[in-house]
Amino acid sequence: MDINKILIGALQQCDTKDLVEDTFSRFNISNSCQKTDHLIGAMGDPKVFFAQNENDIEGRYSTILSMFLTGEWKMNKLYGRMGL
Repeated sequence: MDINKILIGALQQCDTKDLVEDTFSRFNISNSCQKTDHLIGAMGDPKVFFAQNENDIEGRYSTILSMFLTGEWKMNKLYGRMGL
């Protein structure tokens, strides 16, 4: 899948579920797989895995959205710039 870098930048400015969903709507993204991929991209492509049902697309999206909204990925970007 082709990741939209403009969408990634817009997502990185979001801090609520409503803003995330509005951003996806503006970019005509409704597929949960695409949403998940873009959120992972916005977090700097952390390695993620799911131990349970691989076919639960909505569950995966919900989990990744929760991870995104905690904002901890922003610290990883800071650490990366510091060379850690």
